[in-house]
Amino acid sequence: MLQQTWSNLEIIVSDDGSTDGTREILAKYDTDPRFHITYQSSNLGTVGNFEYAAKQAKGAYVAFCDQDDIWLPEKLEKLYRAIGEHWLVYSDSILIDEEGQSLQKNLSQLRKMYSGADTRGFVFSNVVWGHAMLVNSQLLPHVLPIPAGIPHDIWFAMKATIYTGIQYVDEPLTLYRQHAATFTTTLAQKAVTRKHEQRYRDFEDKLNWIGQIRDAEHGNRKGFYAKLFELYSLKAHGRFVWSLFSFLLKYQEELFLFTKKSSLSRLIEIRKLSRGEHK
Repeated sequence: MLQQTWSNLEIIVSDDGSTDGTREILAKYDTDPRFHITYQSSNLGTVGNFEYAAKQAKGAYVAFCDQDDIWLPEKLEKLYRAIGEHWLVYSDSILIDEEGQSLQKNLSQLRKMYSGADTRGFVFSNVVWGHAMLVNSQLLPHVLPIPAGIPHDIWFAMKATIYTGIQYVDEPLTLYRQHAATFTTTLAQKAVTRKHEQRYRDFEDKLNWIGQIRDAEHGNRKGFYAKLFELYSLKAHGRFVWSLFSFLLKYQEELFLFTKKSSLSRLIEIRKLSRGEHK
């Protein structure tokens, strides 16, 4: 972050009761006027602490550095020059392992990166990660507080897509660190066998997400999401939902906008998404 070619920085740090030596590191920057450091007296939790830090920013644009990913030196400058009238711009990323070694993959090789104003790709996928985005501060009142159980990056991206559309910069400007817990989901996209209790919880989470987009949307797409929510909720009856299958098949291009799936893979995925779930 401190190596950015964009020098006019305000660096907000909120320490949420760390016990790993973070305070000792932060003490080195106590006299640096760019830093505004807060030590929380009580634990706010990951989401609460993120929201607190975001609200402290006074700049016209905000970038998030809430994990151990790495910003390349020109990240902020290039994103700023590309954002235009959009409220969110993001870039490609190079995947690295826990030791910082390149995995010889970019996110753009795994997903169809997107510029535009169609939210439907966010229903079952995502292309915008927090480490790679820059947002106009005008977005913040529309996204805070973050709904429970919704990752902040996909929430910010979906809302920005509704208001102004989002912009993609086709250049890797960050190094995205892959840990054991995220490696298969980001890189390999491997399917896993889940117990029916977990499948039902996943169904409830997805239904909640569809409802969140429905409530946030306006115009013609509000009806689309109302119908999708209605059909998706029928999965709770435990039976295959043919009407959902037909709907997903009809709108597969839009709903799989971010994924690099073959026609056969889409059909298999749609069949899985249409099956009933038992509580």
